[in-house]
Amino acid sequence: MEPPSESSPIDHAESIVNALGDGAYVLDADRTRVFVNERLREVTGFDEAVLHGRHPERLVEAGYWSAETGGRYRAAVERVLDGEADDERVQLTTTLADGSDVTTETRLTPIENDGSIVGAVGVIRDVTERVERERELKRLNERLERLAGFLSHDLRNPLSVARGYVDLARETDETEGLAAAEDALDRIETMIDEALVMAREPEAIETEDAAVDLAELAADCLESGDFGDCPPDADLVVDEAGPVTGDPTLLRRAIGNLIGNAFEYGGDAPTVRVGVDDRGVYVADDGPGLPDDEQARAALTDFGVSPGGGTGIGLAIVQRVAAAHDWTLEIDESAAGGFRATLVGAEPTA
Repeated sequence: MEPPSESSPIDHAESIVNALGDGAYVLDADRTRVFVNERLREVTGFDEAVLHGRHPERLVEAGYWSAETGGRYRAAVERVLDGEADDERVQLTTTLADGSDVTTETRLTPIENDGSIVGAVGVIRDVTERVERERELKRLNERLERLAGFLSHDLRNPLSVARGYVDLARETDETEGLAAAEDALDRIETMIDEALVMAREPEAIETEDAAVDLAELAADCLESGDFGDCPPDADLVVDEAGPVTGDPTLLRRAIGNLIGNAFEYGGDAPTVRVGVDDRGVYVADDGPGLPDDEQARAALTDFGVSPGGGTGIGLAIVQRVAAAHDWTLEIDESAAGGFRATLVGAEPTA
């Protein structure tokens, strides 16, 4: 009678991997998968040639991993196989057989035999939801930090102006300066409203579908002074535009900020045109136009970015208003060689 054969460390690892509820596999010393459990087959949908090939080369070759992902995986598994780590974890993004992407954390541990490392076990856990929550939390924290900086820094100027005129009125019993104090307080209120818009996700911003007359809206933005001072020789032209459908308050804020930007950066005598065409509502000027640097152009709608040292909230507000309406903001050169912003998707009221 022959004695029972002893199982190898690799065989023992395979039996453990097969019992795991998570996707798991066994690698030999050459980084070739020699065993995968059923859970990994079910989740990935990969064929056997991919599942049992040499990794990461096989997955990169098949297009399921990027070269960068493959490089990080290779470095992690080689640290385990070389005995430099006995518990290596690596986060990877994989394209599955159905074309969807999943983010996983793979835990790699060595398989030893008589003091030598003969392979590794990889256990895969889906962390897609956790990673998305972490990204969302990071985005929220960044947005809150920017808002905190905006509120603490940019509110100081109009607040100082209002306080100065109030103190002067107390000292002199003259009230003429209180009108300027009231203007500064109105500006503070506008800035707070803008900050509240920036603090919300676009889908959480309530919008009203109303008919908004662009000519009346542009005139109100100009006459109110809410969006900055109009240069003495500036010209605001409304190109044959009737009413468009949108939220009156949000659309006023978006158009007003665009007009204000055009006046601020358009030179001494800018011509600003407001209208609607087959793409959407636009505001265009004949000023210096877009930055030459493409990276600077892409950053124009980032909160906190301002070429003139202002709040840097204007174009970010416009983009947020567009997103709240399911529109998009496109920035390009105007016909006059200046700056043009278009709320793509905004349509005339039927």
